[in-house]
Parts: sequence; C-alpha cells; structure tokens
Amino acid sequence: MNHQTPERIAGSAVVIGASIAGLLAARILREYFAEVVLLERDALPDAAAPRKGTPHALQPHGLLARGRQVLEELFPGFTDALQAQGGLRGDIGSEVAVDAGGRRFALAPLGVDGIAISRLAIEAELRRRVRAIAGVRIVQGVDVLEPVQEAGRVLGVRFRGHGDGEHAAPETMAATLVVDCSGRASRAPQWLRAWGYAPPAEERVVVDLSYTSAYFRRAAAPRPALAGVIGAATASLPRPSILLAQEPDADGQARWAAGVGGYAGDHVEATREAMAQRARAIGHAEIVALAEHGELMGPLMRYRFAHSQRRHYEQLRLLPARFLVMGDALASFNPVYGQGMTVAACEALALRHALAGGLDALPRRFFKAAARVIDTPWQLAVGADLALPQVQGPRPFPLRYINAYVARVQAAAAFDPAVAHAFVRVMHLLATPASLFAPGVLWRVWRSGARAAATATLPLDRSYESTTP
Repeated sequence: MNHQTPERIAGSAVVIGASIAGLLAARILREYFAEVVLLERDALPDAAAPRKGTPHALQPHGLLARGRQVLEELFPGFTDALQAQGGLRGDIGSEVAVDAGGRRFALAPLGVDGIAISRLAIEAELRRRVRAIAGVRIVQGVDVLEPVQEAGRVLGVRFRGHGDGEHAAPETMAATLVVDCSGRASRAPQWLRAWGYAPPAEERVVVDLSYTSAYFRRAAAPRPALAGVIGAATASLPRPSILLAQEPDADGQARWAAGVGGYAGDHVEATREAMAQRARAIGHAEIVALAEHGELMGPLMRYRFAHSQRRHYEQLRLLPARFLVMGDALASFNPVYGQGMTVAACEALALRHALAGGLDALPRRFFKAAARVIDTPWQLAVGADLALPQVQGPRPFPLRYINAYVARVQAAAAFDPAVAHAFVRVMHLLATPASLFAPGVLWRVWRSGARAAATATLPLDRSYESTTP
C-alpha cells in the first residue's frame, strides 16, 4: 500500500456488504486493522458477472474521472488493468461527447483521462484486488441480522447463513468497528431506533426515472472516435440518454451499451423500435443507428428508479460508538449522473482521514467528512433534477437563477471549448459548481449568448410535455 502506514487499531473491523463501497471500505480499514471481514449475502462471481443483489449493474454505468483518480490512488495500476480487459481510456474533453438541450458540446482535449468500461468489470477488478490483500476476508452467503450494541457501543454483528434456516441460532462475530455498506435498503435507521437513538433525517427527491437499455455489437477496430456520448436531461429536453463503449464479452466481442430514458411516466418500451423512436426524438444519431441497424447482443432491459435519497447522519446529536454507514446507505443518487461509484471512492478517502484520529468520536468525525463529500454531487444532481418540469419539489429563487445560468453555460459550451471544459470538470467532480461562476467563464458565457440564441438546435419531439404534472 502506498499510503504511509498509520498507527494500528487493536481488534478487527467488519463490513456489512461487499458492494463497491464495502470493498473500498475494506481497503482503507486494512490500513488500520490487522483483520477486516466483509459479510456478503450474495455468492460473489470471480469474473465480471451480475449478481442478485445488484441487478442494476447490467445497466450502462459511467465512472467519473475523479472516481478513476481515487481508484488509481488506492489501487495503483487499476486503470491499466481495466484497459487490458478492453476498456477504452481517453480524454474526457475530446473522446466523450456531451449533448444538452439539442446541442453537442465543443470537443477539445482537456488533459484528463477517463475510461469506458462496464460496472461489472470495475467491481470484479475491485474484488480481485481486495481479495489479494492479506488480512481481508470475504464471507459469502450470510444474512446480517443486526449489529451487537451494548451501552452505547457496537461490539460486533449477528448473522446467519442462508442454508441455516430462520430458526437456527445466529452466530456472533466480534468487531472493534462495524461499517454498514448494505446499500440504499440499509436497516441502520431501524437499528438506531431499536437502540434508543433517533434515526437520521432523510431527504428524498422523487424522479420516477425509467431507462430502456441494450448492448450492441461494436467493431473491435478501428477504435471509435468517441468512447461515449452523454445526453443530459434539460428543461427543454428532459430525456436522458447514454452511449458507452464496453469491454468485450466472454466471447471476445466488443460492445456498445446504449440507453434512453424519461421521467414521470415518459417511459420507453423495451423494444428496438421504441428505442430508435426516442433516440430520433432527442437527436441522438449514434443510438438511432444502433437501434435501427446494429446487431443486438441480448435482450433489451428496463430499469426504474423512483427517488434519490440522502440520510443525514451528520446531523444526529447522539451516535453509537464504533458504527459507521457508507455508500448508498448514506446517499443514493439519480443514476443518470453517474456519481455513485465516484462518491463511494471519495468517501473511502474520508474514512481514511477520519480513522487517522483514532476511535474516539470517530462516527461524528466521519459523518461530517462524508457529508462534505456528498454535498457537491447531491447539489448537482438535485439541482439538475429540479430544473425538469416533471420533477416536483421546492424551487427557491437561488435555485431557479442557478438553473437558468447553467442552461446558458450548456448553450455556450456548444461553441466554446473553454466553457465546455469548465462544465465537464464540474460534471466529473474535478471542480466545484462555483467554478462555473469564475469571471473568465461568466464572460465567455455572456459572449456566446447571442450566437447560441441564433443557432438552431436539433429537431426536438415535445410529446413529453403532455406528461408534465
């Protein structure tokens, strides 16, 4: 490990869930504990394959550039390993296109690399790396019943094997620290209530998103000019889309993953014809070509996402000692923004920093640090969602003003590579939203305003307006 060896903490750590967040938590915990055990309900595949607990992993997923940087820091050579499996590494400014409001951002090298590859491959590489760490053990096929808590301190977990039967006596595993990475269905709020603590306040944004996606054959050579095309949902065109190059399948066939979506009942049927029709309506020529003429690899898939949610553990006055929550159990984002894996990686860095202060007051220290990690992507996602007429929620004047300005930034980005770069850096969590208000960006947006207003966008189908609440 390339991180300076910290002071060891006596005992062991237990992680509930071998999710991406759980694997990253284990990587950090092993720097401080001699033994780390992950308890996982599913049987985990050795290769890049789906599992019962993450059915959404088959859908198109993007790893933001900041997330790739953190994974590379924690696991040196991670990007090269994904590239060796067929992932396409390239500049996020010139090899990934962004469409917004019927216009495509200007393409120009930004000097920051991303990688187009499936979530399944990313998770499989993480599992392989974590399994190789001495002192880390993954126990599969177990149901965690609850952490053991006494006198305000968590002391371990109770669990039962799948084949033991519901009446079998549970086993108990002692632990100095327990980290819940069980996902958005985490029972941590119920556990806190049962222990006499207040549960965290929960923030929800109902989006009623539905995606229809499919895999298509991709020629292995020559390399495509674009490794991906991201279609952002905007107030003028609230229909997201995605096209990402993927590594070859088990038979060695390179693939495209394509998806089109909509909000609040504006959903796409799981047919090639419906996918092509939606792609034509939003002006996504690449997906139109695939849906009409491409070679389909497997069935079309539907995925539905009801709401984003965030649990504010950092606001709790009282917390049990030696119990943390990470990943989707803290915040689960609208997947169209591709933030989940990157936020989990950044939370792992927050965990490292919090553990450096020892176990005393660790939960409060970590939850405050994790909240700072979550704040920016949550602001970006919720702000963008509330720019859509289909999404209900409060829209105070500052939010309306910011969304109006962001729409002008997106329009200017079609003509000015510097504006496009500023937006892309924020999108990839490499810069804060405040950077879009820097004097140089403001001037460029103002200068491009007249040109954007005079330039026609792609032909847009506005049938979605009939579904607006």
